[in-house]
Amino acid sequence: MPREPFILLEDVSKGYSVGGQPVHALDHLTLSIDKGDMCALMGPSGAGKTTLLNMIGGLDVPDSGKVMVGGLDLSRLNEMQRASFRKRNVGFIFQFYNLIPSLTAYENVLVPVMFERDQRRSRAEELLDRMGLSRRMDHRPSELSGGERQRVAIARALMNDPPLILADEPTGNIDSETAREIVSLFRQLNDEGKTLIMATHDRMMAGKARSMLRMRDGRISGIKASPRSSTVHLGSAQYQTQARE
Repeated sequence: MPREPFILLEDVSKGYSVGGQPVHALDHLTLSIDKGDMCALMGPSGAGKTTLLNMIGGLDVPDSGKVMVGGLDLSRLNEMQRASFRKRNVGFIFQFYNLIPSLTAYENVLVPVMFERDQRRSRAEELLDRMGLSRRMDHRPSELSGGERQRVAIARALMNDPPLILADEPTGNIDSETAREIVSLFRQLNDEGKTLIMATHDRMMAGKARSMLRMRDGRISGIKASPRSSTVHLGSAQYQTQARE
C-alpha cells in the first residue's frame, strides 16, 4: 500500500487581478512531494513559484482545489487555524530576510515564541551558534551583512523545530560564497529529516536539491533529475530521480 505523500495539491488554481487583467498564478496544478525531500522550484518571474510556496505554507488559500500537508487539508481551515498550523509546522525563509530592524539578532530568532512563557532562550542561542553568529547575537540587522541576516532568518525559521522549511529565493540577495554556505546548511537540515522546498533562480542551489521542478504559467513544465534520489508525483505520473554514482 503506497504511503500518503507529505504534501499534496489536487487541481489547485489561484488567480489575481493585476492592472485589471486576470493572472492565473496556479492553473489546475496537481502535485505531491514526499516527506524528506529537498525540492527546488525554478522558472521565470511570474511562473507561480511564490504562490505555490504560499499555498503549501498556509499563507494563502486556493480559489479551487485542495492543499494537503501532513494529512491536514489546509483548504478547509480558517485563518486562525492556518496560523496555528504555520506556527507548529512551517519555517519560512525570505529573500529579503524580513527581520525586525529594532530587534537584535537574538531577539529576532525569538519572535516565533515571543508570546510564550517558555521562550526557549537556550535554543535561540544554540541556533545562532550553529549559524556562526554567537558573537553577533546583540547586533541589529543594520549592523549585519546580508549573509549574516539570512543566517539569522534561518535560525528564526528553525526556532519551533518545524518539519517543513519553505524558502523563497534564499540566496537571491547574498554573495556567491555565502550562497554556497547556505546551500550546505540546507543540505545538512535535509539530511536531519527536514523537508525543504525552495523557489530559486540559483542553478547551483537547485543542483544540490533532491528534485527540481520547472514552473511556467502556473503549471509544472518539467522535472529534472538531481544529485540525490527522491520521488515526485505530477498528476497521475510518478518521477523517480536516482542518485548518481
